[in-house]
Amino acid sequence: METMDKKGYTPLEIVDKREWREDFFSLFFHSPLLTSSLRSGHFLMVRDPDAPPLLSRPFSMGRLFHDEGVFELFFQVVGKGTESMARKRVGDTLSVLGPLGNPFPLEKPGRVLLIAGGRGISPFLSALPVLAESKRDYSLLYGAKTARTLLFRPFLADFPVSYRTDDGSFGQRGLVVDGLSREVDLVFACGPEKMLERVALFYKDLPTEVYLSLEERMGCGTGICYGCARKVRTDRGVEMVRVCEEGPVFEASRVVWDE
Repeated sequence: METMDKKGYTPLEIVDKREWREDFFSLFFHSPLLTSSLRSGHFLMVRDPDAPPLLSRPFSMGRLFHDEGVFELFFQVVGKGTESMARKRVGDTLSVLGPLGNPFPLEKPGRVLLIAGGRGISPFLSALPVLAESKRDYSLLYGAKTARTLLFRPFLADFPVSYRTDDGSFGQRGLVVDGLSREVDLVFACGPEKMLERVALFYKDLPTEVYLSLEERMGCGTGICYGCARKVRTDRGVEMVRVCEEGPVFEASRVVWDE
């Protein structure tokens, strides 16, 4: 039985590990409860006792293996916290809180385009099997700087994917936003801030519904610290809202971009 501490964190054992390249890793955890609850766009707060300071960090989950009750955390090494996680071994334990946030509304009807830039592929690794099972018209547009940073290609081979790389080393040459289509009803996007802004601008005057997964620094993941607040349009005008509670998925029309 999975037990939680007073703050809702569950200690979970790492059951597998994958090094994609020197700075991209996947850790796999066995938790039937979490695996059955997670949806594309949710995030998890992870606490590593070996990473000072003892702060939790937000992570998007990757693939979900429902038959085994296993979920994947995919991350890039960008600082001391993720460096510590990259050193973890099978059998080590991390404390996890989640699922948190609002996921992508995959249940909405219509033709779907998923747009992933770089490590923004993470939430769509769980969305693709859901869309495939629904027998809907869907596709993924996935871009990265080089072929070496287009990860998960063996897994993605079972789905309709168009690739773009900045240097043309795999797929079409160019930015992922160069491949945007008007012939869709729904767009779900995750990636760098500038990419998301370009996506929002492209569909601004079209009837397409666009949802963006925003990435902000988070200290708690539960709305207490206000460390992830950003400007968003609400019924009351432009306000600062907490991405961890209101998001991380927002309708593109609500997001206010910096000048």
